[in-house]
Amino acid sequence: MLNISKSSSFNLWEEKQDELISSLVSQPLIVLLRISQRNLENLYFDNLIYLINKLISSGIKNIEIAWSPHSNWFFFIKELKSQFQGISFGAASLTEPSSLELISELEFSFAMSPYWDLEFQSKARDLNQLVVPGVYSPSEIQQAINFGHRVVKIFPASLLGKNYIHQIKESMQPLPFFIAAGGIKIKDINSWLSNGYGAIVIGRDLINNSQIDPSLEKWINRE
Repeated sequence: MLNISKSSSFNLWEEKQDELISSLVSQPLIVLLRISQRNLENLYFDNLIYLINKLISSGIKNIEIAWSPHSNWFFFIKELKSQFQGISFGAASLTEPSSLELISELEFSFAMSPYWDLEFQSKARDLNQLVVPGVYSPSEIQQAINFGHRVVKIFPASLLGKNYIHQIKESMQPLPFFIAAGGIKIKDINSWLSNGYGAIVIGRDLINNSQIDPSLEKWINRE
């Protein structure tokens, strides 16, 4: 009976990988948003709701929100998700094991961590919560593959460079689905994608004074 349960759990975790990869193949862009400390303290939703509405109207399909240990974060996200029912959100920057139960309870479609940690990943999988690991070296990529990950995040991608996949692909087969994150600008999205990355995370350089870079919509609606 226990083996059946474990098998079902693993299958569900695998299905979540399939769903994420399929979504990113459709649109290879993830927009990362962060909730300011001030907004968390005051439970001020308007600014983030405005940004998400703008992103959705621009055609963005994949949005992730950075995790915070602040006591109001859970309530903030719960309220936010109620405003956007039917939208699949991801959780970013997970580092604390205690966050996994909250992420699972909030029913995030996926989550991401900035690094590879076997114990952290094992706990996430036990909760049926997909947490895409941040990896930097070939050994970390291989550990993630051995664990069962078919999608990983190269982080920080800007330090490793656009040619990183080309440098490792001959010695590592089959390769997972690569997401590039960290220091990438909108104007560089196409060049990263053409170098083997399946998707790109854009965050810090996308929003200025609560306004979204107009080149984002231009890229989405490109011919």
